[in-house]
Amino acid sequence: MDEQTFTPEESLKIINKAILNFKVNYRESSHVFLLFGWLLALASFSNFIALKVLHAKEAYELMGLYSFSIWGIFAVIGFIALFFIVRREKKYKKVYSHIDGYVNKLWWVTLVAFFVAIFICIKLEIAPPTIMMLIAGIATATTGFLIKFRPLIIGGMAFFIFSIVTIFVPNEYSALIVCVAVIFGYIIPGYILKSAKE
Repeated sequence: MDEQTFTPEESLKIINKAILNFKVNYRESSHVFLLFGWLLALASFSNFIALKVLHAKEAYELMGLYSFSIWGIFAVIGFIALFFIVRREKKYKKVYSHIDGYVNKLWWVTLVAFFVAIFICIKLEIAPPTIMMLIAGIATATTGFLIKFRPLIIGGMAFFIFSIVTIFVPNEYSALIVCVAVIFGYIIPGYILKSAKE
């Protein structure tokens, strides 16, 4: 097997082509950011409303159950939708690059990190939003850096900022902070990615 050597210019051209192909793939799958952005925003806002109603009724013992149920329902909806989206994309995907593989693995590891963080938060009896937004920020910003897409980088940084903000607000308002963070972290970058020109 012959090894082909490339000039630095040729190597850079190949790398840039891979990034461009990935951007095309990601633009086509921007609906994943939008799907999870809207689901998470709705789950957060629903959670906020439920917590406010339960707080007003002084039904504190039900807060954890309602919160867990709301997030669980929206997570199940998201994973079912994601299953069909991934199936369809595999069927019609035009180009597959190594960057696709890296980002795909990054988000699967992020999913595992979310579940581990939920377990830790439940065990330590702490509210999950601070940790969850930190994890989301790492994955979102890293994806933005990999595909050289500034709105995702900024979205990841927004998750970091809102993660810090949740420390300084009462627990019942952290769901509202998550809603705003998701708008800045997933929804706005998702629409920008969807409308990006080649």
